[in-house]
Amino acid sequence: MGFLVPAFLAGLVAVGVPVLMHLRDRNEETPTRFPSLMFLVRLPIRTSDRRRITDWPLLLLRAAAVALLVAAFARPYFGRVSAVDPGARTRAVVLVLDRSLSMSHGSTWAAALDSARAVLDGLRAGDHVALVTFDDEASVAQGWTTDHGSLRAVLDAITPGPRGTRMGAALRAARGLLSTAPPAAPEVVLVSDLQRSGLAGTAGLEWPQDAPLRTVVVAAARRPNVAISDVEARRVSSDGRASLQVQARLVAHELDASRALRATLVLGGREVATRELTLAAGGERGVVFDPVPAPAGLVRGEVRLTADELPGDDRFAFTVAAEDAIRVVALLPGNLDRDELLFFERALSIGRSPEVRVERRNAALDAATLDRAAMVVLWDVPAPGDEALANWVRAGGGLVHYVGGRVAARRAALAFGAATAVGLADRRAAGGGVLGEHRGDHPLFTPFRTTPAALGAPRFWSYARLEPAAGSDVLARFDDGAAAVLERAEGEGRVIVSALPLDAREADLVLQPAFLPLVRRLALYGSGHEGAPAARRTGEAWVPRGVRRSPVVVAPDGALIRPEDGAASVMLEQPGIYAAYEGRVDGAPRAIVAANAPAEESDLTQADPRELLLGASEGSAVGVAESAQAAALELETRQRGWRLLLLGALLCLLAETWLSSRGWRAQARRASIEQLQGEVT
Repeated sequence: MGFLVPAFLAGLVAVGVPVLMHLRDRNEETPTRFPSLMFLVRLPIRTSDRRRITDWPLLLLRAAAVALLVAAFARPYFGRVSAVDPGARTRAVVLVLDRSLSMSHGSTWAAALDSARAVLDGLRAGDHVALVTFDDEASVAQGWTTDHGSLRAVLDAITPGPRGTRMGAALRAARGLLSTAPPAAPEVVLVSDLQRSGLAGTAGLEWPQDAPLRTVVVAAARRPNVAISDVEARRVSSDGRASLQVQARLVAHELDASRALRATLVLGGREVATRELTLAAGGERGVVFDPVPAPAGLVRGEVRLTADELPGDDRFAFTVAAEDAIRVVALLPGNLDRDELLFFERALSIGRSPEVRVERRNAALDAATLDRAAMVVLWDVPAPGDEALANWVRAGGGLVHYVGGRVAARRAALAFGAATAVGLADRRAAGGGVLGEHRGDHPLFTPFRTTPAALGAPRFWSYARLEPAAGSDVLARFDDGAAAVLERAEGEGRVIVSALPLDAREADLVLQPAFLPLVRRLALYGSGHEGAPAARRTGEAWVPRGVRRSPVVVAPDGALIRPEDGAASVMLEQPGIYAAYEGRVDGAPRAIVAANAPAEESDLTQADPRELLLGASEGSAVGVAESAQAAALELETRQRGWRLLLLGALLCLLAETWLSSRGWRAQARRASIEQLQGEVT
């Protein structure tokens, strides 16, 4: 037995108060002056003897009331102190389970589930547990619960996925759960194959100093693996025939010896080429398939490798664009000079992969024309107030507004309000101006990152002065500070406004070496071609270009995904080919994309568990307050007898009140006159 607040026991001294009260004579005599006492009869009041306790029942009631009150405030509890030892208290365990692609290697996943169940078996009834699953993202699969059976059911439904590993996300999710843990001893148990490549993201993590992290490694220390890390596919033309050339890159990890493999190229679901090869241990090599006739339209392909214990990285899906051509629609003024567009068209027509085709238009752009276009060029014409063009741009189209002398003279707002033309700058008297600065990190100027001086060579004798609007990004300026090229995002599309003269009348840019790469980059970037990769990684978001209303996406497993209209994206959760349609799944898809597991997930090299928190700093404790609270709660459950003590004290006081007002205690006894006279005589 003990007391939660033993200091209150000092109040037991107050038990002596009733005793003193019972011994003390409460009838104090007050002297009164009187002229003579000879005619008065002495009438003493006979009271109880004050030098001894004559009313034991009342005294005991009062003393008991005081003692019970003191005991109630001291909060007595029953049981041994060791019963509230932290080691014997309930636990709050966060079970963190790795479900990345590497966990599907051989029997790794089965071992992981067994280990997770063993953690649950080690819990006592009343212990709290929560479950976090992770790959390159972490999510709470089960919040705090004491129902261990329901957590087993959640575990049985989890399977490894095709995504990468990021330990940082998992530990941060566990850290967040600990902050909401019930009062108990905190602990985190990580069940993983502990890939070294997955340790990224742990730097800067604050880990609670009172939460031990226990790691259960469920994979062998050495796991050989061969994977396809990348595939390049492109159309080539030879002797007037289009063919498809595919090259795959293979990587070996922790092989004990060289391995014989068979690589197969699949197009449209049919095997079209195979290669037999030998991959050296720890080696890396490329596999080039013989060119095959290029199918028309969008191409869906896959390279397959002899399957090993991690089949998820033995297949690599890829896509190839339809014709690999960019259609540019140029809206021209009615008074276009004969050779005004000559250099621009010639620059775009040079080169292949992709081929750029220019279509001239003098009238308004209709929906059919825009559907065929990858980029629209407003060639020194005012921005049309065409709603169809605005919607096309917002849905992902690329618009280039070239501002020459015609538009500059109108001093009007340009496309989408990206800028306002405020006149012409005439630099002839100064021998012409040059480009003063440009954004070297912008994709438009990629060809000039190593040779920026090439953009400083052209001379500009006259150009439009632009006043950029808020939200527009100036990409290049003339040497007088005037904006030369600026960009503005509009929905999913982009608007580029250029004051760079693109003909030979107002500048010699068309005669400089920088002209050709600059114009081709303008077409590639403006159209959003950007050399689209043959495949993306699982876990990335994909915005289907060219689908402007009611998009429908067919996932690799055949499931239909209907993102919202407009700029909605689709999360690439599965490996394989995603196809996007407009309205309904009918005919050829408008866009396709391939998704594959991250290449680094194929490297199964194991890390030391001590490396997990190397980059983490020690954070504040999350379990100290909870532990104290737990102890207090347990003590609270054991010292609830104070209420009974308080009730007992109240009953004692009620009994004392009742008893003191009954019988002889309620009146003083007085002697009769006759008795007193007898005593006088």
